[in-house]
Amino acid sequence: MIRRLSWAVSAFLLLAVSTGVRAQAAIHFGDAGSGAGPALLQQAVAQPHIVLVATDGEAHLPHDSTYRQTVIVLGGDAIVDGNAIADVIVVDGDLYMHPGARIAGRAVAIGGGVYESGLATIAGGIRSFRDFTYDIARAPDGYTLTYRSLITARRDPLAVLALLGPTLPTYDRTNGLSIGLAPEFAIPATTITVQPRVTYRSELGAFDPSADVTAELDSRSELRASIGRGTFTNDAWIRPDILNSVEALLLGEDTRNYFRATRGEATVSRRWESDRLTVEPYIGARAERAESVRPSLGATGGPWSFFGRDDSLDMLRPNPSIDAGTTESALAGATATWNVQDIVAQLRLDEELGTFNRRSGDLGPDDRFAQTTADGRISFPTFSTQTFSLHGHAVLTTHGATPRQRWAYVGGPSSIPTIDMLSQGGDELLYFDARYNIPIERFMLPLIGPPVLTLREVLGGAAFGAMPTLQQASGVRLSASLIYAEILVDPARGRWHFGFGISLPHE
Repeated sequence: MIRRLSWAVSAFLLLAVSTGVRAQAAIHFGDAGSGAGPALLQQAVAQPHIVLVATDGEAHLPHDSTYRQTVIVLGGDAIVDGNAIADVIVVDGDLYMHPGARIAGRAVAIGGGVYESGLATIAGGIRSFRDFTYDIARAPDGYTLTYRSLITARRDPLAVLALLGPTLPTYDRTNGLSIGLAPEFAIPATTITVQPRVTYRSELGAFDPSADVTAELDSRSELRASIGRGTFTNDAWIRPDILNSVEALLLGEDTRNYFRATRGEATVSRRWESDRLTVEPYIGARAERAESVRPSLGATGGPWSFFGRDDSLDMLRPNPSIDAGTTESALAGATATWNVQDIVAQLRLDEELGTFNRRSGDLGPDDRFAQTTADGRISFPTFSTQTFSLHGHAVLTTHGATPRQRWAYVGGPSSIPTIDMLSQGGDELLYFDARYNIPIERFMLPLIGPPVLTLREVLGGAAFGAMPTLQQASGVRLSASLIYAEILVDPARGRWHFGFGISLPHE
């Protein structure tokens, strides 16, 4: 009797689970519309996906959740705190990224906008379609979407401002305040979107024009092209834009070197996805005409900051001179995200095969170089609530006269705190940062949770034409949400560092 009852319970549970799977809401199109946005949504619906319906105007992806398929949110805003392995698409709402959230695919808003956090990660890029939305109606097995244009419906000033596409402002010692507009236009009856952009840089007094073009070739392939004038850096891997901007304004610490260039670039990528792995290789080409930019050695003035604005190691720290000239390159690379249970690993590889033509009167043969840049992270839980994370970054270049606009730098609080800010540079760079995080759960702080004690070990260095001698920094960090204080030592050289600042929650 007990065995029969057990089999009956098992059969009931299996039926309930299978019914739940079948109960996944289906999405139908009354009128799908045309253009890049509708094509993107139709491609997502044709593949495995998860449908979330906004309740009271929003749908929440909580911080302890992992979504392995594309998430489609209907009828409201998406609040992303968790980890999405594929795309997150919002229909008739906005998408908000919260600190610590990660989207390995694209963040897409239809009939709304994508609002970034400098403390979150969107690996696949952002798409925002503000000129149309979908009316959502119940269907017997799910929902029916009907295309509706918003172009004639926008009347209020805030809606007009949203159509202009204001960009997230940044602040640094070279450009000062950078603010811009980047409206996005979809070409009817195609999958092509065009995003013209203009950025004003207060310290340079320059308006930089540029344009981005994106075309969906099929459900997994995409063409991206861009051309324009701008300020570029090879050191963005050290710290996200918003953190670099805040610390430049508050402390005068800018963890990047810069150069100016007019650059055109085009790439074609294709994405492969499984439950655990997402891989997106690409190939492309680039042409660039570059020159050095302020501040130079001996600069006496620059952007304002609360501290360090007159310090030659802070806001007046000079940018290294580059080799003025034109670079023409073939590009290739891939991004990969692997997620199994609570282990998250991300890797990006970029390969550039370039030819550099100097403009300084040198009539010799063109300089050729090949450079590989790799950036990877892995994190996983250990015991109880403790976690381990490792960040690695490497730049490897063929021997020869690599143009200095392809050099990378290391040093300072966000990389190797025991040496001066970006004091080592060259075309060869190695960097490893290992952290063991221990939440102190006996002290629960209101709103932000327990403080975290981190055991930190850093190895790294940079040099020209040879593998660098590695510098070391070992010690501890105590952090509460975004604020940290740490003490580190280089045992081989007896150098000590004590500092405080802002960092990402997951670092």
